[in-house]
Amino acid sequence: MSRYILVVDDQFGVRLLIHKVLEEAGYSVISVASGSECLNHAISLNRPSLILLDYRMPVMTGLQVLSKLSQDDQAKQIPVIMISAESDVEDAARCYGVQKFLSKPLDMNILLKTVEETFLNISLT
Repeated sequence: MSRYILVVDDQFGVRLLIHKVLEEAGYSVISVASGSECLNHAISLNRPSLILLDYRMPVMTGLQVLSKLSQDDQAKQIPVIMISAESDVEDAARCYGVQKFLSKPLDMNILLKTVEETFLNISLT
């Protein structure tokens, strides 16, 4: 399995910004615009090492994606950082196993620190 971060956000500008910031920090990144694309990557042989998942997306919300991820033995092992402008979904997201919750608008320094901490926790387990 190659190590990469999967960025999932339906807003092109947000997705592009996160992608560029993570790449400049030395991470391998793939970006997708929908929950179904996220699920395809999460259950593939080349699963991501970390998922950055937006909450509010058309067709399938971030919580719906989390629910589907939790039904797959391999996909549910992938750490997820939820990103949302709506803070009232944090408790529900944590019930589905979200590692961290970041609020929009994103502070890129906090994003990078959170990603680093998450990878550190992965390597310690």
